[in-house]
Amino acid sequence: MYSKAIWKYFLDINTFNAPFSLIFGLIFGIMWSVIIFSSFGILFGYLGFQTFKKNEYYAYYNLGFTKINLIKKVWLMNMAISSLIFLILIIFR
Repeated sequence: MYSKAIWKYFLDINTFNAPFSLIFGLIFGIMWSVIIFSSFGILFGYLGFQTFKKNEYYAYYNLGFTKINLIKKVWLMNMAISSLIFLILIIFR
């Protein structure tokens, strides 16, 4: 049950994060896109979630998650994904 809640929050945050990172990547390059995806893009995703889906935090509070806890988990998952993509880019360059 809890892993589904984390996964849903991860997808909700990254629905705002991924397009922002891809647009940034089209302008500045793929490496910068990966860096933005794992760092600044999470803030952008959080602001989008805070603006459009703020009421969903009540469900996460009822499950025992705080905003900080959710953001930390999303940050860790994005760092893992970005590290893998970064390694793949380095290997195939």
